[in-house]
Amino acid sequence: MAILAALVLLTCLAPSAQADGVAGLKAYEAGDYATALKEFMPLAEAGQASAQAAIGQMYLDGHGVPKDPVQAASWLEKAAGGGNARARAQIGALYATGTGVPQDEMKASYWLLRAANQNVRQSQRFMALRFYAGQGVPKDLAQSFLYAALCARQGDPEGQALMNQLATEMTPEEQARAQALLQAWQPSNN
Repeated sequence: MAILAALVLLTCLAPSAQADGVAGLKAYEAGDYATALKEFMPLAEAGQASAQAAIGQMYLDGHGVPKDPVQAASWLEKAAGGGNARARAQIGALYATGTGVPQDEMKASYWLLRAANQNVRQSQRFMALRFYAGQGVPKDLAQSFLYAALCARQGDPEGQALMNQLATEMTPEEQARAQALLQAWQPSNN
């Protein structure tokens, strides 16, 4: 599913590149991964983040190419650097697990936080848990509440449960700070 979300962004390409992106997406959806790769590769090599994310996901899943988490991570990190939210979420998860890259909690949090701030629900849940535990970021219950509340707003039951738990653990000062953070929060592409 992550590949489809990344590929939808290909429709935003310039008209000449859009045809290749659309052809790649259609080929991917039809299970013609060789054609999808052929269509996406020139776009990815030209720096198009959505195409880079698509190729990274193909390497991660072994669609049209041998499964290769190192290649997947390389392409996903390029796409993440280009601002692709789903690639940021994916490379953050790879750093958290040490899949295709050395495990690195700080890099995991770096990318997951950027995806969370682009409103990627799963990354918001992960950041709520990471701030709660102080995993790759300083322990911060107000920040944890913020990200739990954001993913709960998107219908995530785990986010809602964590938000409810945090409400009982936080001091009144932390609760006030959490509410201020939540009111001030705006999605960001940074």
